[in-house]
Amino acid sequence: MSIKVKINLLFLILGTLSAAIIAVFNYTEARQRIFDDALEKAELISAYAMAARQYTVQTMRPLARKVAGPESFHPEIMGGFFVARAISERFGQDKPGYQFKQASNNPVNAVNKADRTEMDIITRFVQDRNLKVQKGIIERNGASYFFVAQPVVAQKGCLACHSSKADAPRGRRELYPGDGGYGYAANSVVASFINYVPIQEALQDLRLTAFKTMSIGIGSVLVIFAAIWVFINRVIARPVIELTHLANEMSRGKKLDQEIKPPSRDEIGALYESFNRMRVSVVKLAKMLRQRKQ
Repeated sequence: MSIKVKINLLFLILGTLSAAIIAVFNYTEARQRIFDDALEKAELISAYAMAARQYTVQTMRPLARKVAGPESFHPEIMGGFFVARAISERFGQDKPGYQFKQASNNPVNAVNKADRTEMDIITRFVQDRNLKVQKGIIERNGASYFFVAQPVVAQKGCLACHSSKADAPRGRRELYPGDGGYGYAANSVVASFINYVPIQEALQDLRLTAFKTMSIGIGSVLVIFAAIWVFINRVIARPVIELTHLANEMSRGKKLDQEIKPPSRDEIGALYESFNRMRVSVVKLAKMLRQRKQ
């Protein structure tokens, strides 16, 4: 393998590796920005949903009970989670993919039934009571979401409706005749607030951008590689090959009278001048030897 090939091969490897490292770094940084942005949105939606729930429980529910009676139950104005979810659903109509869910393995309303992944989230909260939040990427219905989950801990005030079915308000039993949502114990984890922020489109755009960046980087390396190949061939390889050919000819006693002219004023040119001085010395030495023999 010639030096020219070795130099160009080394550059090609280093250039391609550098382009790949830069592309991976940019991809990682952009991906983290997507997650940070999704986390900020999820926390904002969660704070809004919790504010709606708190307002419903502290303001609307007492007023509704005062007007309609203690045995009535209208979730649209009394159910904190119902109101929070309803607002989230309206929000999701304008911003598809954004979801807020009170996932439970024992829900009052079947719409809050936790799926397998959500059950795993709830289980981790039950097993580790010091765990206050979970977040990460999750796949749902073939799409990627960033989720933020918090535990729902049953308070003493929750037991009035959730300790036993018999003690629950009549209106609630009539609206939700099932057995879900009962048997709560104070200070136990009974569900999880989970916010979903869609990131599928952002990740697809990121992959496309990363592919373009990688392609442009490798394309640039190939262009530079071709330019360096031509440069080395013209400025270094070709003059050295020509000088090697002349040296071989002179070693056979040929072209000793042909002046070796340097092609440039650099190191290659200096090498040509050295060979030319050597040629002149060889010619003089040969002439002196012939004169002595005569």
